[in-house]
Amino acid sequence: MKKGNLLTLFFIHFASGGGCEEVNYSISDIGCVEEDRFASIDLDELYKRNVSYVKGDHLTDMDMDVGDNSLYVDALVDNVDFLNISSQNEYTYPEFNAEIDMENPIFKLGMCFSNAKEFREAIRNYAIKNGRQVRFTKSAQNKLRVVCSEGCDWLIYASKVQGKHTLQVKTFNPVHTCNRVLCLPQVSTKWLANKYCDRLRNNPTWPGTSMKKIMESENVLKLSRSMVYRARALAMTMITGNGEEQFEMLRSYCQALLDDNSGSTRVYICLDALRRGFLKGCRRFVGFDGCHLSSGYKGILLAAVGIDANNKMYPFAWAVVRQETYKTWHWFISMIAEDLGITDPANSIYWTFLCDKQKGLVQALANIMAEVEHRFCLRHHYENFRLHHKGLELKKIGLEGYNGNWGM
Repeated sequence: MKKGNLLTLFFIHFASGGGCEEVNYSISDIGCVEEDRFASIDLDELYKRNVSYVKGDHLTDMDMDVGDNSLYVDALVDNVDFLNISSQNEYTYPEFNAEIDMENPIFKLGMCFSNAKEFREAIRNYAIKNGRQVRFTKSAQNKLRVVCSEGCDWLIYASKVQGKHTLQVKTFNPVHTCNRVLCLPQVSTKWLANKYCDRLRNNPTWPGTSMKKIMESENVLKLSRSMVYRARALAMTMITGNGEEQFEMLRSYCQALLDDNSGSTRVYICLDALRRGFLKGCRRFVGFDGCHLSSGYKGILLAAVGIDANNKMYPFAWAVVRQETYKTWHWFISMIAEDLGITDPANSIYWTFLCDKQKGLVQALANIMAEVEHRFCLRHHYENFRLHHKGLELKKIGLEGYNGNWGM
């Protein structure tokens, strides 16, 4: 009995009038030996015959479609297994490992896939990796046939194994007779975002121009600028989350803050742990500022920042408002004054507040806490100064004039 890589097959084919009947192929024709009334076929010989049929040597004689039952491999009906289960030396088919093989898929005759979705994803990555314009001519859950561009001999066909959810390659011709292309329909915004998401997470400020060059160089592709920017935006959404979904969780988030920090103030956020840390370990100094939010919902972020013993910033309260006005600043400062316990004029005289003359901020501070020492940010003063007095010499004179009289 012949040992080694033997593939036990029981050939069945469909008769022209319907139904099926057993076909007795010549054992010597395909390199077989007879064992227990089954035909055992050498896998290498089977592969050679498979390729010869794909090239069209026998298609005209048999008058069948490639991938169905024209090849010896596909002469098996989809509900008949390759293996002779009773044999002691069963052939082990290669299995596709998505975690390892998906980056650079290499197909083999008899390779098994978990499902049709995994097979389709492998075909997509193969096409992009090798620059081939492949397409599905049959795409069902149990049968999939893929061919290359017109005139190319490359072909792969896979179908479901009997009694399993496994998909197995039944026909495969690995030879391409076409040229590599740079523009592929398989390349999508989602595919690029998934591939470069981790790298963008490590470098959130990665410029789009640099990103486009690296994508094209690594994948040997030609990408449009709009696709790269859409992929970047999608990847950032995958990293930071969707704004709409986060706003839907705002009520639950506020309740979680109250559960874990019972002294926290709702609506605007001032965590009790940060408040107590500020009162015990920071100077009696508070800086106020606001900035525009660039998310899809826009708005203004109001923030209160202190200075700790290491002369570092210590943010302890913030809120999101629609507009930066006297009303919003009055509400925000009132909440902070209450949380810090400095509403009493006898206590507030020991505090210093810093602002940058934002809309309504100076008036709100003056009306709520007139006893507090008010300072203005030197940087913002200089920005206003240089609008009318430009030049390096005037810059030095202006900074010297501010020195010792204004907050930093």
